[in-house]
Amino acid sequence: MWHILEVSSAHRVITIALATPLILLGVVAAAWGADRWLGGETVARNVTIAGVPVGGLTREELRATVERLAAEVPATPLTINAAEINRDTTFGQAGLSVDVDSSVEEVWEIGRGDPLPTPPLRWLASFFADRTQPIVLNVDTVALGESLGVLEGEDRVPAKEPSIQITPEAVVLVPGVDGREISINSVVQSLPLTLDEVGKPIVVNVERATLRPQHTDAEVQALIDRANAITQGEMTLVVGDERVTVDAVRFRPTVVIADDGPGKPLRLTLDPNMVANVLSEAVPTNRTNPTGVRFTVVDGVPSPVAGTDAVVCCAPEAPDLIVQALLGDQREASLPTTVETAAQGVEWANTLGVEEVIGEFTTSHPAGQPRVQNIHRIADTLQGTLIPPGTTFSVNDTVGRRTVEKGYVSGPVIYDGEFKEDIGGGVSQFATTLFNAAFFGGLEIPDYMSHGKYISRYPYAREATLNFPDVDLRITNNTPFGVVIWPTYTDSSITVKLYSTPFVTGRQVSQSQTSGCGSVATVRQRNWLDGRQENDTFSAYYECEEDKTPTTTTTTTTTAPAN
Repeated sequence: MWHILEVSSAHRVITIALATPLILLGVVAAAWGADRWLGGETVARNVTIAGVPVGGLTREELRATVERLAAEVPATPLTINAAEINRDTTFGQAGLSVDVDSSVEEVWEIGRGDPLPTPPLRWLASFFADRTQPIVLNVDTVALGESLGVLEGEDRVPAKEPSIQITPEAVVLVPGVDGREISINSVVQSLPLTLDEVGKPIVVNVERATLRPQHTDAEVQALIDRANAITQGEMTLVVGDERVTVDAVRFRPTVVIADDGPGKPLRLTLDPNMVANVLSEAVPTNRTNPTGVRFTVVDGVPSPVAGTDAVVCCAPEAPDLIVQALLGDQREASLPTTVETAAQGVEWANTLGVEEVIGEFTTSHPAGQPRVQNIHRIADTLQGTLIPPGTTFSVNDTVGRRTVEKGYVSGPVIYDGEFKEDIGGGVSQFATTLFNAAFFGGLEIPDYMSHGKYISRYPYAREATLNFPDVDLRITNNTPFGVVIWPTYTDSSITVKLYSTPFVTGRQVSQSQTSGCGSVATVRQRNWLDGRQENDTFSAYYECEEDKTPTTTTTTTTTAPAN
């Protein structure tokens, strides 16, 4: 037989108290489940993103809403304060944009994936308050860096890397200098990673950072010490059978501190192009016309005549070999030579623009005298001589001492103001004729000397004499074209024509006196095809009777306005 036990009132109260929450939770869960079922695949109820309601939207509708917000975000005002620097910009200019995928995902997962009973309770709370979600931001640090550079402008002070200065005495250190800037990292750390409201101005406060040079003064100084060491003493360059000693200090201006990029140490090297320039000056070789190309003129048309193949210094790798030797603390470098063929010489000469007469002069003399043989001999020797662009021609260096073995005879000369006889006398007539051809051709004449006594067959104060080795006539080709000396003669005259391409002309515009003795200044006006005009002055001195003052000449230059 069953007996029914009576339950006390207290027991019933406790049971009800315990069961009620469970019942309520069940009701809430059932309502949440029904709401979820009725709502389908949509955003949870009462959800907002950056203040915009998105509850109940499908995933596609949610994305469209976020993309609309993303289009508005770049215009959001942004102020960056860094001590005394205050700069206004926008999110877009600073490289901030919306991470659409992350923002959509954050919203979509609200109410999903949490373990029970959290989702029903959050669903219940949504009836009393909105569930807010910010949009997620991305920062493009490259764009931010460019924007900061523009915003800072002259207030940004870049760091200066330590460098070198080359003086005649040594390579010296130019210390590095710290810089100042608003750093990208400081701004990124201060920027919001999310945004609760689109369009609301954002202000960030940052510190200006000190920019340190990537390399220290000590690093550069160590390389400087080595540079000074390797450019002291003597360096021997071996070219074939020739040994040329060069003061190593000549290579000091070629020193370079090379930076191979971040994370790599600085290194000492030398500029091979500058080393090549030192080499070309140090090694005595005819680098301008090594094959000895000359010219001939037929019916007024000049053409090159081949010389001979020439072994020249140096092969293209020579500068690099010098660099390697110096950096390796070696005091000798063997340099490879190369061969320039006669054909190559002709090919080069054909590019020099030797085409027509640019200067010409004739002087006369009595026929049949011994001195005429000397005039003809030096003219034959120099006929067809090429003066390459930028080089200086020397009569004494080219012809050498005038000797009987070379076909010269005794002729009248002037020594210390007195007429005497010597081998080669009369060649000054050729020098005077060449001087005047160069004078009217507008060429530079850096070295010349007039006779101590005026000789009437020469232009007054516009003439030149020769004496080996101390009295020379030197002509500099100050044009971009080759210049060819082409003397011709008769029994009673010598003519010198200079062939080239017209570039500059010269004419006499004044003279301090036109006869007599003493100092005479002759002014030449040079006119370039580009309109430039320049005056230079030639000096001569003629002894008066019983006057034994040494003859000297100088050239001065003045510039006049172009016509």
